[in-house]
Amino acid sequence: MDLYIFDFDDTLAVTDSRVKVIRNGQEILMTSREFAHFPFNPSTDQLDFGDFQRAQGTLIKDTVAEMERAMQDGHDVFIVTARAIAGPVEEFLTSEIGSHPPVIATAGSEGKSPWLQNQLNKEDYQRVVVYEDCKKNIRDLKNVAEAAGVTYSAMCILEDQSMVKAESRWRREDLLNEWDFREITKNFLRKTW
Repeated sequence: MDLYIFDFDDTLAVTDSRVKVIRNGQEILMTSREFAHFPFNPSTDQLDFGDFQRAQGTLIKDTVAEMERAMQDGHDVFIVTARAIAGPVEEFLTSEIGSHPPVIATAGSEGKSPWLQNQLNKEDYQRVVVYEDCKKNIRDLKNVAEAAGVTYSAMCILEDQSMVKAESRWRREDLLNEWDFREITKNFLRKTW
């Protein structure tokens, strides 16, 4: 069985929730995607995630279709969000699409990797498939899956809502040796000439 993990904000839905950063007495509002690239300084900046106590926005139809397909195919599917509470996400998804997989609120992106580790300890999965807009989260989850010896692939949801394959490791990178590289290059040259 495969484990499918879907992020919520900017992956399944574009929401109007904003992160508030207070820097030198000035409030800066930004989306979760913008905050992922923000040079946050914990010694001078204060964070307010209060706006994430609600979920309103627009579904990203292609990602929702992938989630529904994974559920129909009988895979273990979870929505793992960096939000502090799952309730608003559950209410939003129920009103928009009806049924949805379990929603796990990790209260920050750093909680996603430990959740995956615990899930891999509970179940024996053949593959972990991640849909996520944050490349750092994609890499962190990849490290957990590879450490557990589980095949990993990830789709990165871009700002224009398109999907690109971010990771697809069907064998570990360090197993690609010089001989493999030569063969791959030779085959490529044969096909292009």
